[in-house]
Amino acid sequence: MRNKRFRLKMLVCIVVWCLFAGLLCTSSAVASQRCFKCCGSGLWHTDNKVPCSGKGCSYCIKCTGCGGSGQIPDSAKRCETCKGLGQVHNSKKICTGAGCSNCNPCKICNAKGWVGG
Repeated sequence: MRNKRFRLKMLVCIVVWCLFAGLLCTSSAVASQRCFKCCGSGLWHTDNKVPCSGKGCSYCIKCTGCGGSGQIPDSAKRCETCKGLGQVHNSKKICTGAGCSNCNPCKICNAKGWVGG
């Protein structure tokens, strides 16, 4: 019985802490979610042939989907045409990623990777 109470108290503490931490990290003015294009990092690696070396990578640019903030409006939905990448592949050849020469900016989402919001 004592062990059960302890576990319940710990669970309540964890839930309260998570709620409190979430309130501190979320802007009260605009609810937001992670950008689909850069996965919330704010940076977009433009050459998938060369691995990203992290901060200061010469192939990383500011994400055009979120403006580099990593956050987009909560009401935004992933673009179905480009699947959130902001570009559409127009060739039978394999897409090499962000710097693919056979890709064009998505006209549905204006290369942001999301619509609405």
